[in-house]
Amino acid sequence: MFGIGARRLRIMAPLSGQIVSLDDVPDPVFSARLVGDGVAIDPDGDGLVVAPCDGELVVLFPTGHAFGIKSPEGVEILVHIGIETVSLRGEGFTCLASRGDFLKAGDPVVRFEREALARAVSRLSPVVVTAGARSFEAVDGSVRAGRDLLLTVTRS
Repeated sequence: MFGIGARRLRIMAPLSGQIVSLDDVPDPVFSARLVGDGVAIDPDGDGLVVAPCDGELVVLFPTGHAFGIKSPEGVEILVHIGIETVSLRGEGFTCLASRGDFLKAGDPVVRFEREALARAVSRLSPVVVTAGARSFEAVDGSVRAGRDLLLTVTRS
């Protein structure tokens, strides 16, 4: 695990791209932080989405547009690829892992086609801490999937 102390957890970037505030996500579920707080990524990479931390893949939508992972410490992360991508019904998304798998940070979870994401309401992809965290610190700028730090979470 990428632990940095007894109560802190490092969350790596699941997608490559530019970090954007959740305030700019055109979906009130995310911008109002109804499911949790975090950041969004405007993807610019090859379409590979990876596990942001070690943990169990507890949710993987059959459409491949979103997944949730739970770390051994109890921190839960939701990765939602684009906005309103569920309406694509899985077209352009390939699941590379299965619900229940234990993943290491950086393991492939989903691959998407950039053309599919272009048909969505927005390509902004929220990465949200849904449970197990008291606070977090986000980095700024651009990140590379599975290589760069995205959030440092203080566990509750």
